[in-house]
Amino acid sequence: MKNNSLSEYKVLLVTLITSLSITGISLIDDQIWNLIILIIGMIAYSIVGILYSLHVITGKNAGKDAYAVVFIVLLILGYCVYQGIVKFQQWVLSWPLWIKILIPVILTLLIILVITIMIIKSRQNTNQERTD
Repeated sequence: MKNNSLSEYKVLLVTLITSLSITGISLIDDQIWNLIILIIGMIAYSIVGILYSLHVITGKNAGKDAYAVVFIVLLILGYCVYQGIVKFQQWVLSWPLWIKILIPVILTLLIILVITIMIIKSRQNTNQERTD
């Protein structure tokens, strides 16, 4: 009975969390949530495998319970990360328009500068190797 209630909580949490909007486009949100749930499941499976190898848990039922608990904990942590991202997004949206324009321009210029420096250093190293 205990395992069933954990599975019910797991299904309920997955349903509630995956109903949250990330991009506002349901098709893209579905794909993102599918990937996130897949990753959470793999991490939970790995953690339970480690618990098995450390002999912290033994038996099939203990593994099922541990997987459900770890999955639920990871879902809750993921939801906390999601809330942090939403708060950050709201903070960025509260900036004045000129800052919203200036920041991407500066970041783009910095990326171009770094790429240019990398190309120049690569050419210098190539030229130096040719002369040696």
